[in-house]
Amino acid sequence: MEETNFIGTLGLNWKLFVAQLVNFGIVIFILWKWVMKPVVGALESRRARIEQSVKKAEEIERQANEFRAYQESERRKVNLEADALINKAVASGEKLKQETAESARLEARKIITDAKAAIEAEKGKALTEVREEVANMAVMAAEKILRAKLDGRENQELINKILKTVK
Repeated sequence: MEETNFIGTLGLNWKLFVAQLVNFGIVIFILWKWVMKPVVGALESRRARIEQSVKKAEEIERQANEFRAYQESERRKVNLEADALINKAVASGEKLKQETAESARLEARKIITDAKAAIEAEKGKALTEVREEVANMAVMAAEKILRAKLDGRENQELINKILKTVK
């Protein structure tokens, strides 16, 4: 009776209290069986999807970092190759410039040598012509002297006159 008094002092009806406890247990069982399991399952599946998405995101980030590193290494490689090609082209251009300058110098020397040879040939030809002309004049002078049969003084005057015309 003490218990009934104690429960009674609290204002509880023990039969009603037991019925409510049984009802509460049934509600908890129903909630657990048909509500909590699907909710917990949905939450677990969502957690698994989130973990999978995080793993995929980490993998994508790792791949992106690898790609950036590869891209940077390829860029450096291309820059080195471009620098090498530029240096090679500059060297080739410099070599071509030197070869062209040397070729021009050789051609100029050849032209000068050919011109000197042509001048020498012309000079020789002119000298030959002058000699022939002088010889012809000397022969002519000798003919005139022999024909005229002049004395020594007249011969000398005639020779001087002929020499003046030759000059």
